[in-house]
Amino acid sequence: PPQWLLELRRDGPHPRPVVAAKLGVSISGLARGGVTEALTTEQIDALKQELPEWLQHERATQAEVRKENARIKAKKAAERDEQQS
Repeated sequence: PPQWLLELRRDGPHPRPVVAAKLGVSISGLARGGVTEALTTEQIDALKQELPEWLQHERATQAEVRKENARIKAKKAAERDEQQS
């Protein structure tokens, strides 16, 4: 890729889905936290260092969502296994 593209990918600004992934939250969580614009890598790193309360809360929420999704997936797999037996 060209140099400008490598720099853009490295430094941003990054679209909200990328920002959300880098912060470990959902896109909705970003909006609840007041982040509505694209952020640079430097801005994302600053948020990680500051770790504001909204970010802590949204990370915890996202962790619960992931845990629940894993539980549902395991339950469905177990149900499939029972039906095949």
